[in-house]
Amino acid sequence: MQTFIQGTSFDAINSMAVNYVMDVLDISGSGSKSYPAGCTYQASLLIESVIQVMPTNNPYQVTVSGNVVSWNVATPIRLVVFASPNTGRESDYYGFSLYSYDGNGNRTIKLAPDFTPFCLVSVIDVPPGSQNIASSVPLGQKIVTFIRARDGDARMPTSFYQQYNAGGNYGFSFVQTGGMTQTGCRLYIFSNYLVNIPDWGFFVYRDGAMVWHSNCLPLNMQLLAGDATSAAPMAVTPGITSGIYIPQDPSNPQYGGYLNMNCSSAGISNGVWKASSAVVYSSRIISSSEASAFKPWAISGRVGFIDCSIYDQYYPYALGLV
Repeated sequence: MQTFIQGTSFDAINSMAVNYVMDVLDISGSGSKSYPAGCTYQASLLIESVIQVMPTNNPYQVTVSGNVVSWNVATPIRLVVFASPNTGRESDYYGFSLYSYDGNGNRTIKLAPDFTPFCLVSVIDVPPGSQNIASSVPLGQKIVTFIRARDGDARMPTSFYQQYNAGGNYGFSFVQTGGMTQTGCRLYIFSNYLVNIPDWGFFVYRDGAMVWHSNCLPLNMQLLAGDATSAAPMAVTPGITSGIYIPQDPSNPQYGGYLNMNCSSAGISNGVWKASSAVVYSSRIISSSEASAFKPWAISGRVGFIDCSIYDQYYPYALGLV
C-alpha cells in the first residue's frame, strides 16, 4: 500500500523508521508508566529548553523493564521514550494496521491505532534578537522541538527558549540574557496533535479519534553521542548543556580564567552541517572568590537530533502551506 502527502509523490508511511518516538514526558520525583506489550523500549532524559539546569551529581535514574519505564529524578526534566515493535507482534486494537515483511514472510508493525509516532506540526523561522513566538499547538498536547541555523546562516547558532502560555497555545520566548546572543534559528515542532487533515486519503482511528493521516511527517529522532556531521541539514533539541571554567593557570585556578556557558546547536562548521551538545554561547573572565567557588557542571540528559532533509522538502505540503 502507498499513501502520499497531498501534492507530492512522497510516501511518508513507508519511509518511516521502525524505531521512533513513542512518548515525551515532563517528569519529576519518582514514577513509572506502562506501554503496549510486544515492543522493545528505550528511554532517555532529554535536554530541551523547557527543562531547568541541573548538575550531574544529583540522582537521575531511568530504567526500562519490559514495557514499563520507571524514573527517579532530583528535579523536573523531560523524558523521551523510543519504541521498536517486535517481529510478530500484533496490535491490541481491531481495525487497520500496517506491517512490513522480511524475506521470510515475518511481519512487523509499522503503524497501528496503539502505535503512532509524533509528527511535524509546525516550522517557524525565528529572526535574531529577543522576541516571543506563538504557535498554533494547544498547551494540552505533548511536543518536542528542534532548532538549526537558518538557511544562509553559515555558523553554529546560539538559540534557546522558555515556554509560555500564548492564549492557550505553546509560546516560545527567545530572550537575550546572561551574556548570550539569540542568533535566530529554524524551529521544528513535533507533537501527537494532528494538523492539516486532508479531505481524502489514509486515516487511522483509535477509540473513535483520528490518530494518523496521510499528510503526517513522522518524527525520526536520534540521540547525540558527542558531535555529528552531515552533508544534509541537522537540527537539535535546544537547551543549556554545561558550564565550564578554564583557568589561565591550572595550578592556581583562583587567579582567574574563562567561564564558558554551553548550549546545544546545529549549523555550519568548517563547511559542513554539525550537531553539537557544547557550543559556547557566553564567555567571561572570572577570578578570586568566584573562580574558587565555581564547580563545573553538565546537564543529566542527552541532546536529540534529526536529519532535516525530508522535513525541509515536504513540510509546506504536509502542513498545508502550499
